[in-house]
Amino acid sequence: MISYTDLKDILKITVAWEKKLTDLYDVAEFGLKNTQSKQIINQLKENHIERLSILENIQIEKYGRTEWMLHALGYKDEEIVPQKKITRESTPSDIAAQILDYEEKLKGFYQSIHDRLVTAAQKELFASLVKFKELQIENIKNIVSEYS
Repeated sequence: MISYTDLKDILKITVAWEKKLTDLYDVAEFGLKNTQSKQIINQLKENHIERLSILENIQIEKYGRTEWMLHALGYKDEEIVPQKKITRESTPSDIAAQILDYEEKLKGFYQSIHDRLVTAAQKELFASLVKFKELQIENIKNIVSEYS
């Protein structure tokens, strides 16, 4: 478990994780051999970049005081962002499995924060972040199914 004292810190951490996933997309897009895998990565990356800009522009101050003390799920970066699990030979299903695992972990992280908040506005924000991740997961599944 990790103690957080500020919601701003949590958003900074999650945006950093999302940026690391962008880096993974960049490397995968360049290194993959399978044409279908490259197409999937390209679509996922475009979608990811759009959604990352939304996260970066959240003004947490609008949801009340951001200072608080909490024990939430603790992840190391390498536990969240898939590293060295996507290789040059990765198939579309391999890629999808790794990205979906990442999205599920982040959704769980947002849910754990939501479950510990007491302020209605902050709970609403994190409920929307959970929903945001659910929509991303659904979108990833749809993109991958197009290539199946």
